Amino acid sequence: MLLDEIKSVLSFAAFNPEADDASVSWSKRFEGRKTLLLNVGRNQTSWRGLNKKGRFEDGGVMEGEFADIAPQRADEWRQMADGGWCVVSVNNRFIMSLENNMMRGENCVNLLRTNPRAVLGPKFDRGKRYAICHHPESSGSMLLACEESMVKVTEDVLKTIGIRPGRVCCGLFALTEYAVHQLYVAQRGSVQPNMILISACEGSIAVLVQQEGQWKELRCRSGLGPDAVETSLQIISPLIQKVPQGSPIYFISDGQDAKFRSELFVHLERIGASDLTQEDLLWKIIGSH
Repeated sequence: MLLDEIKSVLSFAAFNPEADDASVSWSKRFEGRKTLLLNVGRNQTSWRGLNKKGRFEDGGVMEGEFADIAPQRADEWRQMADGGWCVVSVNNRFIMSLENNMMRGENCVNLLRTNPRAVLGPKFDRGKRYAICHHPESSGSMLLACEESMVKVTEDVLKTIGIRPGRVCCGLFALTEYAVHQLYVAQRGSVQPNMILISACEGSIAVLVQQEGQWKELRCRSGLGPDAVETSLQIISPLIQKVPQGSPIYFISDGQDAKFRSELFVHLERIGASDLTQEDLLWKIIGSH
């Protein structure tokens, strides 16, 4: 053991972040190592690999229940991940809500993982796992609540095939948080006081309304499915009416539901929506942040 510790120090490995330290970005935790990226939907799972240089490798997609898919792909997935480490995006049985005056600070995100009751107070539900994204300039926050049982089943399935989840996140929430960062941080000073942000991932959508510089409303529906364009428009249309005509509308999306996303954006494009989507965006977000 002592020899291993000496080698670790001499190779600087001892100073690297722990593999399961969720406070550190995925790219820093696994720099120079292969890792597996999984995107788990309600009836479909897709995957990609990140090689030692941080570049995407070929992946795949398979329909069916995750518990049935994982054993069939186990050998392939283990070969794509040094030490069996992976990051998982789950896309079912979650809700995003808008909250005000939530706890903030550098330790807030870590505390939400280890002691969510301390952050959420009476809003805490022991049957949920949480993530949070704060408005950079006001007291509003987006809160993600995902069913603990669903996450636990996903983690247990992976462990039975020798895969270790180093991070579990929600694809829709990750895309929305990324868009907020791009709009408020990368474009600081040019963000309009009134705007709409629409996110879509694997048949789920979220619509965030900003009025007079404040987040005023957030609607989220998970697991709508790839044929739910009309249902999505029924959710989106009333919210668009709440901002002044001509206010910017942003759309961001990714996942395997290309038909759903393209058909939805046809309608949004008619009212001047801007598309923030990039190729492999979801993989880039969960594989680096």
